[in-house]
Amino acid sequence: MNIYVAQIYPEAGVNYPFTHQFQQFMSKTLTDSVPKSEAFAEKYGGDFDLMFRMSAKSGIEQPEIKGPTVFKRDKDVEYTIFLPFRGSDYDSNVLRHAVTELLDGIVRVLSELGFDTTSVSQGSRQWVEHVIGDSRMTD
Repeated sequence: MNIYVAQIYPEAGVNYPFTHQFQQFMSKTLTDSVPKSEAFAEKYGGDFDLMFRMSAKSGIEQPEIKGPTVFKRDKDVEYTIFLPFRGSDYDSNVLRHAVTELLDGIVRVLSELGFDTTSVSQGSRQWVEHVIGDSRMTD
């Protein structure tokens, strides 16, 4: 099973400047760090992947998680995590907070699906700092 992170921003002008390198880093790091879940495999099948779509939304104070949406033909289970959009001043603290909220939402979903999230919880601070410190992760 692979875990993917992608972005979708349906609201004009409401987005975060993360690049495809960010998506690739998060996807690989999560896939490598999260052990398989028997509960997930029993519910959806052992060959299903998990997709987290990061989005932003104005007018909310806390992240909102929507899903799951199950795509049987693609063998994909998807959740969208809407992060509060606090304006387009993308300093490192704003970006750090966005990635932290994203990872918190991912941990919440993974836990609900029966995954062991220990490695994500332990590694998240380091992953956030890697994203913030690597100029290829943002536009």
